[in-house]
Amino acid sequence: MQAVANKQKLILESPNLYRSILILSLPIFLSNFMKAFNDFIDMYFVSNFVQENVSEAIAAISVTGPVFSISQALAGGMMIAGAAMMSQFLGAKQRERANKVAGSLLRLCLLAGLLVNILLYLLAPMIMRWMGASGIQHQLMVTYVRVRSFEMIPLFAFFAFQASRQASGDTVSPFVLNLIMIFVNILTTWIFIYLFKMGVFGAALGTFIANAILMPIFLYIMFHGKGESITISRADMSNDPVEIKKIFQLAWPVSISQALTSLGFLLVNAFILSYGSDTVNAFSVGNRINSLILMPSMGIGGITATFVGQNIGANNEKRARASVKAALICATFISILGGMALLPFRKPLGAIFLRRLPEALDLSVEYMFFLMTNLAIMGIFQVFMGSYQGSGETKFSLIVSMLRLWAFRIPLILYFKNVLLLPSSSLWYAMVISNFAALYVGVILYSKCRFEPKVRLQTAVV
Repeated sequence: MQAVANKQKLILESPNLYRSILILSLPIFLSNFMKAFNDFIDMYFVSNFVQENVSEAIAAISVTGPVFSISQALAGGMMIAGAAMMSQFLGAKQRERANKVAGSLLRLCLLAGLLVNILLYLLAPMIMRWMGASGIQHQLMVTYVRVRSFEMIPLFAFFAFQASRQASGDTVSPFVLNLIMIFVNILTTWIFIYLFKMGVFGAALGTFIANAILMPIFLYIMFHGKGESITISRADMSNDPVEIKKIFQLAWPVSISQALTSLGFLLVNAFILSYGSDTVNAFSVGNRINSLILMPSMGIGGITATFVGQNIGANNEKRARASVKAALICATFISILGGMALLPFRKPLGAIFLRRLPEALDLSVEYMFFLMTNLAIMGIFQVFMGSYQGSGETKFSLIVSMLRLWAFRIPLILYFKNVLLLPSSSLWYAMVISNFAALYVGVILYSKCRFEPKVRLQTAVV
């Protein structure tokens, strides 16, 4: 109880916003870092210990990333919507209503996870053919997607858990659980690939087991929490049409945004496949390494949503906006520092995965230069997204994401490739230009962001 109260004090009362944001964003950063590191595990073991069709095996893991992102878009939108609603209720000291939202969210996530599991398993062959994969590459991709489709149920349920923790200011529990998942994933993937020589199938199986093993733990925490943290009962999971309708009202822009963004990246990956496996692997490794450096800014963006949501619920718009300003400064500084620190080490980092593919390694080093020198743009972008989500202005997330990819990046890629006939490096130029343009749009939309409750707050504590 005391820990939860202290976190709410940091969010609602502490005079040093920079310190409060950094303290509460650190566990989110570490949790996100664990997730990003988790993506490295499959690629590392496959790139270093698979003996046959190495390039195709790496591509099978890397190119299918957007497929999973599209599959998780609905749950991601519901998580953000639920966290915004719960944080505003908690800021207004209406904990029972926050519990009700958490229960409804868990029910929706479990049903959505089951549906996505079935669809992903059945549609995997068609999706991979649509992306242009054939032969052994198509076979490996389908295997990887089908095995990992079974992790959708525990993963979607974890989104509901994470939303309830983030809204409460509890950023430590998700980190601890992600840490457990990492150790399990490393162990199982090592066993399946290194000892049993199961290749891509073993990588997917290890990741599925690591996700599934967490489900009993976080469900127990959700139902048996202590103190003032969000804790649900079976009654909270009942079909409450009012809460479910509100969740969907706030979730659909984010879900569509994430789905269309992932679909865009799927299309980009299809373009990249036309340049050959070296470009695919360079693009994938560069993105994954960059994601690690971006994690602190993503943590700050995530906690920005909590600060904004709870302060809006507490009817303190001034502090909500001051939180965004402090978060922008922190994210910009950390992004520039992290990018410059790792810039000289691009080749050693890429060589961890591409040492057996020298041409892909050279392309990856070039790509990471553009990523690391423009990291501050993405750091600022993450904070704006957090401010939209915490304030419930989720439609702005949809607008920015849509424009960044579909109005700027994809048309530029097509123009550079088909009109100017530029080489694969033109992908990097399109990415930088689209990020700058999206940031400009993000600033305009933030100026139009209304920091007012998006849920009906009662005048008395429920």
